[in-house]
Amino acid sequence: MDSINSPLEHGKEYSMAELFATNHRKIIIPDFQRDYCWGDKNYGDKSDTDIVSGFIQTLKDEYKNGTIVLGKIDVYQKPMNHIYLTDGQQRLTTIFLLIGMLYRISTGETKTRLKKCLISDYEEKDDREPYLQYSIRESSVFFLRDLVNEFFIASNTLKVEDIETQSWFFNEYRFDPTINSMRKALETIEFALKEKELSLQDLSIFVLDNLKIQYFKVDERKHGEERFVIINTTGKSLTTTENIKPILLGSENIDIYSNQWEDRETFFWLNRRKEKINEELVADKGVGDFITWCLQIIEKQDEIDLVKKSKEYLKANKNLDILEEVNKLFFSLSKLIGLLLKDNIQAQFKFINDRKDVNDIVGLRLLNKERNQNILLPLLCFMNKITSNEYDVYQFLRRLRKNYFDFKRKERNRDYVDWRYILQIIEFSNNPQQVHQFVTNKSPHIKIIPNVSLNEWFSQEERNKVLLKKDHIFEIEKWEDHPDFMGDISFLLKVDRKKNDEDIDLNFERLEQCWLTYCKLDNCLHEEKIINHDYQLSNYYRLFRVFIGCQPLGHIDYCSWDIEGCLFSNSNLNHFSKDKFLTLCSTPSDKLLSELRNEIALVIKEDNLFELTDDNFDVKRFLKAWLALKVIQAEKKEILLSFGDGNGIAAYIDVNQNKLNKLLPFSIANAICGYAIKSPANRIDYASSEEHWLNPSHFDTIFDAISLINFNNRENTPISIDANEKFINQLLNNWVMNYQ
Repeated sequence: MDSINSPLEHGKEYSMAELFATNHRKIIIPDFQRDYCWGDKNYGDKSDTDIVSGFIQTLKDEYKNGTIVLGKIDVYQKPMNHIYLTDGQQRLTTIFLLIGMLYRISTGETKTRLKKCLISDYEEKDDREPYLQYSIRESSVFFLRDLVNEFFIASNTLKVEDIETQSWFFNEYRFDPTINSMRKALETIEFALKEKELSLQDLSIFVLDNLKIQYFKVDERKHGEERFVIINTTGKSLTTTENIKPILLGSENIDIYSNQWEDRETFFWLNRRKEKINEELVADKGVGDFITWCLQIIEKQDEIDLVKKSKEYLKANKNLDILEEVNKLFFSLSKLIGLLLKDNIQAQFKFINDRKDVNDIVGLRLLNKERNQNILLPLLCFMNKITSNEYDVYQFLRRLRKNYFDFKRKERNRDYVDWRYILQIIEFSNNPQQVHQFVTNKSPHIKIIPNVSLNEWFSQEERNKVLLKKDHIFEIEKWEDHPDFMGDISFLLKVDRKKNDEDIDLNFERLEQCWLTYCKLDNCLHEEKIINHDYQLSNYYRLFRVFIGCQPLGHIDYCSWDIEGCLFSNSNLNHFSKDKFLTLCSTPSDKLLSELRNEIALVIKEDNLFELTDDNFDVKRFLKAWLALKVIQAEKKEILLSFGDGNGIAAYIDVNQNKLNKLLPFSIANAICGYAIKSPANRIDYASSEEHWLNPSHFDTIFDAISLINFNNRENTPISIDANEKFINQLLNNWVMNYQ
């Protein structure tokens, strides 16, 4: 047998003439491969060029320098001489297109040799099938056949741009991404071959004889070998999925798994990320993300080296088992996408992800690493191992949300269970109840993860909620869904406790009263939720939060260290750690205002807030006094204090800089606070218009009698503060008489 027709040997290097020019061989791009895309100008990291340009330029630069090995192609044969590529299709397709374009403009013996790489003599007279079969879809197969026979061979006068006007160019070709990319690649090659100083004869011989590629059969691959590409036209290594696909698909039962892989690529192509910053032009990233999720679930590991792990599976003959598990998880993912259309499921993802576009795969893949690990991976595992029933998935998602916020919120992480432990919990459970009520600290099955503590999954709070939900599931889930709680109602249980956390009186009515009180107080921090008659409650509650330390008093980020202040109206969760807030929540909602007044009066008295002088001045005490006086004035005026805190309500550490009249001693009447300014960061702003001046709802104005003009001119003409002092004293005396 002629050596050119001999079977290709594993591990050997072959020229293009040796690879293509045989009467019996077909090089086939199987249907599980992705589309040809090197011709696209928006492929990869470069937005203004295509990979083909760089590839052809490399060949033009190197063709006088001897043999070049492009790297490997990974293949399998079934049947003999039908060579299916699992890796290398982009390179080999581009070379085949180049050979066709060189044939059109070559002469003599070289032209004859180039033609032998396009189509065999037998096929030219029979079915006219070229050596390269692009079997991504039928349209790709027929186009390549027509391209070789009608464009490369039959016509030397047509230009690439004329292809779409030919009778053999069917309308459906216009919608095939592989065909469109091939046409763009041909245009690039056509332009590159017009270079006047280029020797087409030498380049053709180089492509035929000196441009080589290594031939590797997938089923004969050595597990320890690493792939490489000597000419790296993309400027980067092959993608991870390009590496692992031939490894995991290296089996006799490749057809079914190849079809499954193709289904996943199609799915992630249709559901690729499309936002401008992270736009995906191929399915590769989505497939890679998904395979990573699968192996993290299977291995229960944080970091996964996909290539290394895939080779381990192949070496241990586990690759078919892994592919089977991957397909099951893909089925679960598909069902989850369907469930995301359900309002209840979608609502939970909105809580978790704080996004609106969570009803498709794009939304899931926008989850960051923490959310992937703590939400998506356990959820897919649960749906795969336990059940994909909507109600059960919803309940487990709620539990995962609670656990995720145990992780995110520092005041709650005492109960957080690492996601890898949750995967173990699912593994050793047989139904949803067992998953939810799995007792981790008594299980002999749980394998301890080094340096990762194991907290109790079925905690005391979870036990209490099981009891409460028997008769009040709707109400308890409503409590859990509050943005401050996110699944954790332990605070409400603490409010109603008798002696300690283990001795909680699960009296639903009292818990509900605590819940109503909490909600009423929380509304006080949101201007749009404040009902008219609750303006005093909002003012006092915001002041109370300052007094008990929920709103820190001190340095303001990016402001001068000569300034201190606080955000009076800021909403945060600092109250969970304050015993006085816990006590406040046990107060019936109709008595909240009087309780707040009493607490404020107690602090004013204990700290002597209104007895500040030059000698005992403290900026934090001054801020507390100023805010308290604003609240007292707002109560008298029956108004709601402003929610516009700016960068912080602030005062200077230097007592003199806070004075209205620097010639007089410091007092509350001879002082002013304002709003901190970050740029320039060394000043405080005060009201600058008549519209806002003396407005009692604002924090940057004094209380009475001093006009804006006099205030602005106080450096040149010291102002009198007598009327202001009289007003403040009367205000305080009336308040003290009522509430002390």
